[in-house]
Amino acid sequence: MGRKKQNLILIVSLLLVVGFLLTSLISFFVSRASLRQQITDNSLPLTSDTVYSEIQRDLMKPIFISSLMARNTFLRDWVLNGEQPPAEIRHYLKEIQQRYHTVTSFFVSEKSRKYYYPKGILKQVSNENERDRWYFRVRQMKEDYEINIDADLANQDTMTIFINYRVFDYSGNFIGATGVGLTVNAVTSMLDNYQKKYGRNIYFIDKNGQLTLHGRNFTEGITSLADLPAIAPLAKRILQQKNGSFSVEYQNSMIHLNTRFIPEFNWYLLVEQNEATAVEGIFSSLMLNLLICAVLTLIILFLTNLTIKKYQSKIDTLRGIVPICAYCKKIRDDQGYWNQVESYVEKYTDAEFSHAYCPDCIDIHFPEHADAINHRQD
Repeated sequence: MGRKKQNLILIVSLLLVVGFLLTSLISFFVSRASLRQQITDNSLPLTSDTVYSEIQRDLMKPIFISSLMARNTFLRDWVLNGEQPPAEIRHYLKEIQQRYHTVTSFFVSEKSRKYYYPKGILKQVSNENERDRWYFRVRQMKEDYEINIDADLANQDTMTIFINYRVFDYSGNFIGATGVGLTVNAVTSMLDNYQKKYGRNIYFIDKNGQLTLHGRNFTEGITSLADLPAIAPLAKRILQQKNGSFSVEYQNSMIHLNTRFIPEFNWYLLVEQNEATAVEGIFSSLMLNLLICAVLTLIILFLTNLTIKKYQSKIDTLRGIVPICAYCKKIRDDQGYWNQVESYVEKYTDAEFSHAYCPDCIDIHFPEHADAINHRQD
């Protein structure tokens, strides 16, 4: 009996453990697969669209300002009139800076090569000066403007995002470049707010895969996609298409990436999410389920063992030497009381009795009716 009891408990234990474990694991993997699909199909694209809209709102403003400056009739007339008087351009640029809260505003004349800013003339640009190469690049480009990150000489070499807009006279001749500047710190703070708000890594790259803008928590020393171990294998595919969604496994975790080309900046917006953070909640649920399953298993095993013991005690009562009267067949219990056989068995087992007569007793006690009764029972 002991061996059978152990086998029964072992079988019940295995069934419970395997059943609960399979159920919990299947639930975990199904939830993780659903989460991955949610991230790649909905969450990241939605974040990318939202960030794109907010970037347009925050960064398109200086582009719009620069556009208005390039088409301003006062600026063009002032240049065509020989850039006189110089005080007028200074007042104009200062007004732009103060009204639109830019870190700087500027105009570089094609004719005189003078670099004007709110305080007057900063310098005269030269093709031989490395720091002036941006102007000669703008002269040759086909686009109306560019976004360039460079040190601002007028602001203690603070890293600044310049909007360099080409200016033409009324006949379509190039007469200079104008625009405004925003500090990189201001844009970085904006990206930090996005990352905190959406819980994802957000950064920009140019068409060559070079990093242009990112938040403050970005790993130092990374300048391009090639420096990102998880993303580097996807670099070529990212730069070959305008928009895309990618997933790559890195260090036992899945990295999801959504990319979007922003034609206004000529940059790519990248929204990256490590699945590990999102899966933490599902994994915690798995651990909680396993803990609950373990508790339920122990409770069920305890109740099973208790039930077996209860029935085993009844069976053990009928084992060994049972005192029985040789004449009336009563049985003596553990307390010394004599009980009818049926009462004793009913007390210690789940058996119930119904009364009848055996053929031998019929012959002895009812001889006159024995043949009829035996024939009826047959």
